[in-house]
Amino acid sequence: MDNTEKIEVAALEDFEGLTLADVTPKLEKWWFLYPNLLKLNFLLLCAFLAQFTCGFDGSMLNGMQALPSWQTQFDHPSGANLGALVNAIVFGVLASLFVSSQLCEKFGRRLPVTIGTALVVVGSALQGGAQNFGMFFAGRFVIGFGTGIVAVAAPQLMTECAYPTQRGKLVSLYMTQWVVGYLVAAWITYGTFKMNSTWSWRLPSLLQGVPAGFQMVVSLFAPESPRWLISKDRSEEALEMLAKYHANGDRTSRLVRFEMLEIQATLEEEKAQNVSRWIDFVRTAGARKRFWILLFIGYAVQLSGLGLTGYYLSEILDSIGITAPETKLLINAIVSVWQLCCSVTFALLIDRVGRRGLITFGISVMLVVFLIWTVCSALNQQRDFKDHPLAIAVVAMIFLFQLGYQPLAISSVPYVVEISTFSLRSKTAMLFQFCGYTASLYNGFVNPIALENVGWRYYIFAVVILAVECAFAWWYLPETKGLGLEEIGSIFDGDELLTGVDAISKRRQELYDAGGLHKRKGGVEYVESETKGV
Repeated sequence: MDNTEKIEVAALEDFEGLTLADVTPKLEKWWFLYPNLLKLNFLLLCAFLAQFTCGFDGSMLNGMQALPSWQTQFDHPSGANLGALVNAIVFGVLASLFVSSQLCEKFGRRLPVTIGTALVVVGSALQGGAQNFGMFFAGRFVIGFGTGIVAVAAPQLMTECAYPTQRGKLVSLYMTQWVVGYLVAAWITYGTFKMNSTWSWRLPSLLQGVPAGFQMVVSLFAPESPRWLISKDRSEEALEMLAKYHANGDRTSRLVRFEMLEIQATLEEEKAQNVSRWIDFVRTAGARKRFWILLFIGYAVQLSGLGLTGYYLSEILDSIGITAPETKLLINAIVSVWQLCCSVTFALLIDRVGRRGLITFGISVMLVVFLIWTVCSALNQQRDFKDHPLAIAVVAMIFLFQLGYQPLAISSVPYVVEISTFSLRSKTAMLFQFCGYTASLYNGFVNPIALENVGWRYYIFAVVILAVECAFAWWYLPETKGLGLEEIGSIFDGDELLTGVDAISKRRQELYDAGGLHKRKGGVEYVESETKGV
């Protein structure tokens, strides 16, 4: 019997009736004063910064559309050509989905991060050095391909490696990096606006690859997911990882022993029921509920009006009479600062308010905002855009929209990844990206055409979508705050698939029945010869 088996068997009786929260030590100091947590969170930056590239790109494309040198270089793209350039990254992400989940299942969570970030660096170089439409498109496609791989692997790596009490905040703050990237790109393009050369757009294009280069280097030293290691019968390495980063090297820590036990027991249950196939997304009632939530969150993040305030902010401002390029860039930059403030604030509230709480609040706010936005836009058009208070009101709605969108955005990834079983987590992350980017593809092609042809009336579609989302969120979404990663399954599965403490109880009973575990006063006694291979 190796060390991990002894820890597991000895813990079965010690932790009877306990949950992960009961055995997780309370941090008495700031987390960065603990060397193990400081090192862990620094290394997880390789995953944490994954959304930076996406946010940078959205803002950079907004800014570039206001740059005369970019317009001249690519022959003033509009309609389908503009849609192709905007969505080149989307095409790359969608192509990557054919391999991303397989990479994560076969090679772990860390290596795909390394591969994906390397591709982003290459794509940024192609984009920055582009001499024509095709080369710019190709660079953006490669960026998208790498981004897609990283976006599937990164949240899994963080969710499965994070210290238990930091998991929610860490993965929700991960989504704030979209806003950080948006902010950085907005101010970079605002700063390069006055350059009278192609460097006004080449410089931002090249800088897009800098964070990815940092991620690539850090990923070489990052830990691997202990859950993936255990699933591959590498329990000793998983124990080493948990002890090193969760208990400062103490392999006998109560937290580490419990984590090993809970992960092993849960994965044994999943393995026994073979819940790793595509059909298992709809095989049981709990799985089907997870699947509907996955589709809902995946599409809601993109179809809740983001496309109208993201890539096509320039057209929105045109529709209310704000046409000066410098004014547009300034508004874009200020919006990015406001986005960051909102996203960080709500991310820090996620463990207090809960995932469901933030999602329902956010969708409700966006519904109210778009109702007001639609009315103001309609009146402004009727008055030939001469009513400046109405134009100001529309700009105000652009800002207020973030009070609703950011709670939804920062909750989406932690919620979807948490509720998934380990065996389907890579496929879940891949499907989440598929939903988001197919919706983004719709936004990229349909929004500019609709805005050009029907104007403010297109906002009515957003209102209808948000009304449906609001009803679904309030009625269907369960809360997951305060539960360990393996314990969330109990909300969905009941007796269909035992997870967390229920899986531990079953494992304990099986050992009693097999004669490999005997109760004794003051602890537990195990029989080594009868428990090998358990």
